[in-house]
Amino acid sequence: MKITTRSSYTVRALLDLAQNSTDGRPVRLSDISKREGISHAYLEQLFNRLKKVEVVRGRKGPGGGYVLAKNPERIRMGEVIQAVEGEEKLFLCTEEHSDGDSCQRYPGCATHVLWEKLSASFHEYLNSISLADLLEGEISP
Repeated sequence: MKITTRSSYTVRALLDLAQNSTDGRPVRLSDISKREGISHAYLEQLFNRLKKVEVVRGRKGPGGGYVLAKNPERIRMGEVIQAVEGEEKLFLCTEEHSDGDSCQRYPGCATHVLWEKLSASFHEYLNSISLADLLEGEISP
């Protein structure tokens, strides 16, 4: 997975939702859009992806909007970012090519293991952080 502004906007919007959805009340994307300075149309795209992985649920009608689909402790930043960014690898040399092979330089490449381990550590770190951790400001380096 690669990190783009999509990830940043999604995490900000999700934090906003969690902070403003008191007593399970839905939060409108238009309200998140105003508070976070993210276009409403873009938020719709991001939240549609989050709905597919059951991080949020939409409620229609008057008083509708979005709520978290599960407890903030169970929402991992790795799953959130993967939902909006996809499953691409962090480093080009760790991706498989269309013919199913890995990097053509792999057999003798001294750096391949470095990128593989860094990528694995990155994913592990993101999956160790929950939405609750962000809400409480408890992220360790």
